[in-house]
Amino acid sequence: MSEHFYFFSTVNIVANAILSRGKCGLSRGITRYLVAMAVADLAVVIIEVGYFQIVDAYRAYWLLLPPPFCLVHYVFFYVSLDCSVWLTVAFTFDRFVAICWSTIQTKYCTPKIAGLVISTICVTFCLKNVPYYFLHREIGIGVWGGKWLTCTSKGSLHLDPKFEWFSWVDRLLNPLLPFFLILFLNILTVRQILASSRVRGGLRGQRTGKNEQDPEMKSRRQSIVLLFTLSASFLICWATTTLVFILLRCLYTDLETYIRLFMAQRAGAVIQLFSCCTNTFIYGVTQTKFREQLKIAALSAVHILVSIGRQR
Repeated sequence: MSEHFYFFSTVNIVANAILSRGKCGLSRGITRYLVAMAVADLAVVIIEVGYFQIVDAYRAYWLLLPPPFCLVHYVFFYVSLDCSVWLTVAFTFDRFVAICWSTIQTKYCTPKIAGLVISTICVTFCLKNVPYYFLHREIGIGVWGGKWLTCTSKGSLHLDPKFEWFSWVDRLLNPLLPFFLILFLNILTVRQILASSRVRGGLRGQRTGKNEQDPEMKSRRQSIVLLFTLSASFLICWATTTLVFILLRCLYTDLETYIRLFMAQRAGAVIQLFSCCTNTFIYGVTQTKFREQLKIAALSAVHILVSIGRQR
């Protein structure tokens, strides 16, 4: 698990550093979304993989702070996860507007609006997840060094209608609504791209009398490929969690089926954590200038290490 933590952290830090320089050939608005997504993914890795999983795997309970810390950990984890998911939705909507809604493209697809959207998402989900601090309590499965080891839900919580309402709202906001929003927006975007391609291809064919590449469509291809690969990665990584949640809440299941679905839910949780590091590889595969900047960064790091070695 610690190897996964170092790997996930490294790829997100590298992606953040390269994107922040703004030399990947992307607009400032897109760059802001991608940097924000990289920061949110890094927060998920540090809070969930870096702390919770390593502490549990190595029984390093001495790392735990006083009892309220595990409650704060719940809040921070859900905030970072929600921000990571909804920033992906915001990026998808931004590209949808740029491709399909030309009347407001110049007003919406700007760095200022991107910053405003990112700030709104972060503030909204910080407030939305505050109840998690009060929905759990500290318990001592065992006590090591006089400190509590973990937190759990309050005993009568599941009988409270307010908790049931909050639980449904929470699951609606993540992952149900984002999953289907991204799927819906991509379907509309694909339909618009196909329609525009046919119309522009016909017009250019009539004017030139031969089939030539459209420079405008070629310039848009980079952002379109980036959009679809990021969206596809999100949908694949979150498909198991979304499907299991729907089955558990909407279907009557016996104990054996419930256990199998619970195991699938745990597997889905692991898969969705991988979505926090796939974006970096997507940038590398789809963005030529990102690969160039990555090579420059790698060569610079090697040069620094060689210089240090010579000085010693």
